[in-house]
Amino acid sequence: MFTLACDRAYLYGHPERELTNDERARYEEALTQRAKGIPSQYITGHQEFWGMDFIVSPAVLIPRPETEHVIERVLEVLAAGRGAETARRRPRLADVGTGSGCIGIAMAVHNPEWQVDLADISDDALSLARENIEYQDCADRVRAISSDLFAGLGGNRYDLIVSNPPYVTEQEYAALPPEYSHEPALGLRAGEDGLDFALRILASAAEHLSDEGVLIVEVGESEKALVELLPEVPFNWIEFEVGQMGVFLLDRDDLVEHANAIRAAAKSRH
Repeated sequence: MFTLACDRAYLYGHPERELTNDERARYEEALTQRAKGIPSQYITGHQEFWGMDFIVSPAVLIPRPETEHVIERVLEVLAAGRGAETARRRPRLADVGTGSGCIGIAMAVHNPEWQVDLADISDDALSLARENIEYQDCADRVRAISSDLFAGLGGNRYDLIVSNPPYVTEQEYAALPPEYSHEPALGLRAGEDGLDFALRILASAAEHLSDEGVLIVEVGESEKALVELLPEVPFNWIEFEVGQMGVFLLDRDDLVEHANAIRAAAKSRH
């Protein structure tokens, strides 16, 4: 499909199609790159996410299917009653550490009334996110902002902040399959317990949430370490059909109530 720039239906419908010499060379080059361990998404430059086609490159992590479940569950949680006041006006969403922009853009496309900010510290990632904004034709309600987590968001407040930050521990990173070496380490590594970025997000999120605002963060296997570090914080761990996947939800009120403990834990990292 990549070599012929066609869809699956065309491929199946024309089994007699022969490759030209140029097409054969292109196909063999793609196979050679794949055999070297380069992810197919970086070879083709595309990855499907939540029924949408996203442009990807080695500047960003490859969007993964499990993150699609996060979006589905987030929408269910909000529809179940959280943020009722938000539903009566145009909601504002921040996707912090956006990478390709897949989470924020997918939510904006499926919820046209939402206004979305995509934040990332990487200029290359932001450039790609802007390409995806144009590619998905949602520039009227989605913008990309250069920001080290919340540092570049000024006084903006959001009804929902979503983040899939780096959360891989140093030990886990060392044991990852070779393919991961092609993805940006900036989007994966998060210290000895995988919480370096999650704690910074927890410490600052309340300042950027509306009164009824909700924070949703994926921390993966670092869930246990987070609970042990902040046992007093009432993390709401979102359940999925396959069980818990290290995704928590917190209201702004909970963040404010436990701000001292959260800031102390975050400060201990510096």
